[in-house]
Amino acid sequence: MNQSILRIQVIGNTSQKLVFNVLNAINRRKGNRVRQMDFAYRDKSQRGFLNVELHEPEHVLIRRISAVEGVVRVNSVAAF
Repeated sequence: MNQSILRIQVIGNTSQKLVFNVLNAINRRKGNRVRQMDFAYRDKSQRGFLNVELHEPEHVLIRRISAVEGVVRVNSVAAF
């Protein structure tokens, strides 16, 4: 399988920091690597961008991140 890098936007609405749970969801599959990430916190809303090197289908990773408690929306911004 080709190793593509995917840019993902994660939006959440919880007072807990989502970054650790999202990273655990990404790394649950061996081979997925986070290349870059940027999370912003404001009150109870959170927004993050991640560049992930994929070793599995994109829709599987997005579904796994969406299952994290507190995540409202996950978007694939661009693949490069």
